[in-house]
Amino acid sequence: MGTKQIFTIRQAVYADLSAYTDLLQRCYRHAYTDEGIGLTADCFSKDVFATDDTQRFLAKQIAESDTQKTWLAFEDDVLVGTVTRALLSDGEAEIKGLYVLPEYQGRGIGKKLYALALEFAGERDLVLDIYCHNTKGIQMYERWGWKLDTTRGEKGYFYRHWPEWPEGLQAKCQYMRLVRDKG
Repeated sequence: MGTKQIFTIRQAVYADLSAYTDLLQRCYRHAYTDEGIGLTADCFSKDVFATDDTQRFLAKQIAESDTQKTWLAFEDDVLVGTVTRALLSDGEAEIKGLYVLPEYQGRGIGKKLYALALEFAGERDLVLDIYCHNTKGIQMYERWGWKLDTTRGEKGYFYRHWPEWPEGLQAKCQYMRLVRDKG
């Protein structure tokens, strides 16, 4: 019989920025690299994640407030997963990122992080955006009841470009929504 993995989850603090950056860089590189559309591994390199703009963005992601929380999942002292939930002004809540390192996926970590995000959102409808070529992620959200949100963007779709990417490179993304039962 195998040893049961013990994971702990806690809210992020600024001192977690370096580990958080490393986790996201590894997850992005794994999930979002797609040579067919021009998103090479270099688009998600450590150098890209170390830029001042990216570091400022990530620091804002882990900053706790009344309207945003980021939770981190650890195995011992190794950061293995994260989720960020933000409450939006129009009465919705947004998942800004749910990531688990590839080698830790399938162990229930993502489900535990997702449950915390749902709890923080209360009864609000939930929204998110996701790269269209991340079919594994889209299928996971669809299993959890999410649907394409055609009320946003161009019938639910938009294109993303990071300043660090080659000029003209855009990745198609889609908006998704989870309508919550209010009663």
